[in-house]
Amino acid sequence: MKAKIKFAFRIVIDQNSEMIWDNYIFEDTYFEYKIQHQVFDDKENPVKNYWELLANNPHAERIPFLLSSAVVNYVSQLNGEIKSLPDVLGNTFFPIENFKLDLISSNLEDSSKHKIGLTFYTPELLLIDIIDNKYLLSKNIDKENGFETFMFAFHPQVAISYYEPVNNS
Repeated sequence: MKAKIKFAFRIVIDQNSEMIWDNYIFEDTYFEYKIQHQVFDDKENPVKNYWELLANNPHAERIPFLLSSAVVNYVSQLNGEIKSLPDVLGNTFFPIENFKLDLISSNLEDSSKHKIGLTFYTPELLLIDIIDNKYLLSKNIDKENGFETFMFAFHPQVAISYYEPVNNS
């Protein structure tokens, strides 16, 4: 069953988020959104929410990428790991190498409508097997004899985002 995989872990941040880290991201992305909204808005027929803005100006699709700059420093604070997703032994497991921000919704005048998604991606891992709803994994992808392994339980916010079968010869 061996395969090279990458996992994706997604969180949604809005005004109801409770973690301080999430709150900082919420505030900074909303501040940046208001700036970017004005850049892409039509001065003659202004709109208030993101979806109207997108309908009027296709270039507004760049806003999520532009909002990412408000998040980069917060993501760097994670030091390449999501500590809230341990392996089955309780060790910090979830290494991250990059992330993507998506803008779910926002409104120029109502911060309660601002909502973003952050999806974090792992580096390539070797999926050896699935046992009792747990992934048997290794960070050693190209090793020929024996693997140092760890197990990670299925999680509702984690998906396989990349899959490449490995030849078992």
